[in-house]
Amino acid sequence: MPVPKKTSILLASSSERRRELLEAQGISFSTIAADVDERTYDHLPPKDRVIRLATEKARAVAGECPIGTLILAADTLVCDPTPRGGGPLSADSSGHITLGKPQDRNEARRMIESLEGTRHHVHTGLVGLVAGSGLIEAACSSSTVSFSSMGPDDIEEYLDTGEWIGVAGAYRIQGKAARYISRLEGSWSGVVGLPIHELYVILSRLGVELRPLA
Repeated sequence: MPVPKKTSILLASSSERRRELLEAQGISFSTIAADVDERTYDHLPPKDRVIRLATEKARAVAGECPIGTLILAADTLVCDPTPRGGGPLSADSSGHITLGKPQDRNEARRMIESLEGTRHHVHTGLVGLVAGSGLIEAACSSSTVSFSSMGPDDIEEYLDTGEWIGVAGAYRIQGKAARYISRLEGSWSGVVGLPIHELYVILSRLGVELRPLA
């Protein structure tokens, strides 16, 4: 089934960050939250895990969409901070230290303590699925982020902002944590949660035509 050159786009995410990135590209879309168990693929390496979870998110909403709708779904993991005497976190069943969304302030504190003064990796999987067609394309954006050192007071002051709530690794690169980020190697939009280069690669592979840049 060919994809219409101009098709409706659905973002399977409740993330304000991902909405803002799509809006900045001038792309018209609607949104719906995808409810999946993010622990399902904990045994997989992070790069594989984010692709599988993004795929599950897209499939979870496909039945609610008209045939031909392009569903975009993404998943992000922060992982493998440089070891410093073991650190406060342990490896999961995949053998990696992976940081998802903290459940509370104490877990967010442990995450920030493991990140400060180290480098870590951020992987974002992005999937485009055309409802009712069987067509699906996927890509992964991988970046390395370096944090400067943070003292206990710095960490508590950051936690007081509440920016750790609901985000992988307990920080937003575009938020107040940016003052502690000394280096980024890779994709800024990928770290935010929706890699723009990979998005256009997926759209091109699917033959989806967007309006020209103004």
